[in-house]
Amino acid sequence: MSIMKRLYLILIICLFPLLASGQALKGSYFSENSVMRNKMNPAFAPGASYLGFGAIDNLGFGVTSNVGMSNFLFPSGTGDGTLLTFLHPDVSSDTFLNSLPANPHFDIDFDTDILNLGFFTGRNSFWTIGLGLKVDGEINLPRELFTFLKVGAAADPQEYNIRNLSAIANAYAELSLGYSHNLSDLVKGLSIGARVKFLAPVARLDARINNLNLRMASDQWRVQADATGYLMAKGIDIYTKEEGGFGVETNLDQIGLAGMGAAFDFGAEYRLYINRFFDSIRFSAAVTDLGFVNFSADAVQKFQTSGDITYTGVDNIQIGEGANLGDTFDEITDKFKEILDIEEVQGEKVNSRIKPQLYLGVEMPFLWNKMSLGMLYNAKFGYTSTRNELTLALNARPGKWVNIGVNYSMLNTAKSIGWLVEFTPRSGIGFFAGCDYMMFEYASLPLTEDISLPVVPVNQINMNLRFGFHIALGNAFDDVAMARKAARAERRSR
Repeated sequence: MSIMKRLYLILIICLFPLLASGQALKGSYFSENSVMRNKMNPAFAPGASYLGFGAIDNLGFGVTSNVGMSNFLFPSGTGDGTLLTFLHPDVSSDTFLNSLPANPHFDIDFDTDILNLGFFTGRNSFWTIGLGLKVDGEINLPRELFTFLKVGAAADPQEYNIRNLSAIANAYAELSLGYSHNLSDLVKGLSIGARVKFLAPVARLDARINNLNLRMASDQWRVQADATGYLMAKGIDIYTKEEGGFGVETNLDQIGLAGMGAAFDFGAEYRLYINRFFDSIRFSAAVTDLGFVNFSADAVQKFQTSGDITYTGVDNIQIGEGANLGDTFDEITDKFKEILDIEEVQGEKVNSRIKPQLYLGVEMPFLWNKMSLGMLYNAKFGYTSTRNELTLALNARPGKWVNIGVNYSMLNTAKSIGWLVEFTPRSGIGFFAGCDYMMFEYASLPLTEDISLPVVPVNQINMNLRFGFHIALGNAFDDVAMARKAARAERRSR
């Protein structure tokens, strides 16, 4: 099996468990007693202390993208439901390319809590301790790449300029300590919070083609390339072969942490009390994951290619309309391994930031805090671009410890309806379930004459589902507990 096919297999294996939403549900941002919204804003404190462990307190799956099956498979027009790949000659170049956004991308995030503990040490003081694993990744595929695949050598010569093609993924462990304080004694309605995170990186893959000028002629290809690749991990070694291509060696005895890092979360909330039909207007802001990871030199492998290369062995490559999709990718992979003069350079320490996020929220409770309207802006600062999202939420609180909500997300990441159900008692077992994105259009995708995938999303792949359980430990400093304590003291004094 070739190194690229191995990498494809590794990528598929890695992405399967990564199809998980890597953050708390945005709908829970306005759920007052939620134990999960503190992940988005450390100033938030729930109504009771809690304990979560394993993965049962925060389990889910999801993926976000601005492309879907409808961008690559097209109806044949025969009326029998047959689908054609974008490389089929009956699918015109304009039809295919006009269906693509300027920068097709896939974002994948995953996190799970091994331990999640929150507790009060005073009426206004709330602490959190967390231990978990995080994986995040993003793939950017410029539209010019698909123009190359679809059009191929339509002219002699044909030129392409492919920029900002990248695949980046991180995996690290995280130990966090957070604190939230209600400052209402000083400024009525103001709460602030912060969290420090200690990061232990396991691995990072960072492959980028910054610029690739490709001139295709009938007798030769000329390539001007500027590309770099990093593998930062211990126990995994990629080496260049004398006959070309790469090899992979793994040593389980050497697998370990690849470095150290740290990150910080900061948040604040201000409640402007009205004391009428509208209880208050609540303004909040937070920035999370402000930090970096430092990879030690002995864990870093760097590969790069640059220069002007001419290659003449292109007689048998088939690219463009009518080419077989699988064969095309195999041929391109093989040819570029030969064309690109990839060299390994000496490893060095690497500092890499993680992906910070910005949250800006405004909420207006009404009907004596039984319902609320909220609007949340979220910006995720990725490794190569920023994803923006605006979420509108309507929450209902039919019981003191029950929250039901619906929300709608829009802007460039997703356009979808979400929902949320939470039960957060003072003590006992609490749970939540919900999603930020739902997909309503599906189709059957035939793989062979006898096998097909019955349910495949048609449009943008934006979907997630999260649920979890926790143990509520009560709150000795809330109004209910204080009233009970006062009543017991009064009975004893009689």
